[in-house]
Amino acid sequence: MKSCKVDLEISEREFRYALCYGGTDVRLRGYVDFDFAGDVDSRSTTGYVFTLRSGAVSWVSRLQKIVVLSTIEAEYVAATEACKGLIWLKDFLKRLTRNR
Repeated sequence: MKSCKVDLEISEREFRYALCYGGTDVRLRGYVDFDFAGDVDSRSTTGYVFTLRSGAVSWVSRLQKIVVLSTIEAEYVAATEACKGLIWLKDFLKRLTRNR
């Protein structure tokens, strides 16, 4: 299983009231994986999860919207979908801490 880790440093004080997860690691971490052409209609599956303080805060597992022709293309589509999720989550966390 291949995985890609995305780190985003977030200060301790930003989440002292918002989230109550255990652990001391206050970094947003992301992991992404894919399954090439594992579905009946030859579509690949994308999956990713983002964790904060060892707890999952966002996750997805779904068929890719297009049929890809190679594992590299499936990996690229999975990474792109995960990055879109990361951008949304990063914006959400910024808004959450700004409105306290």
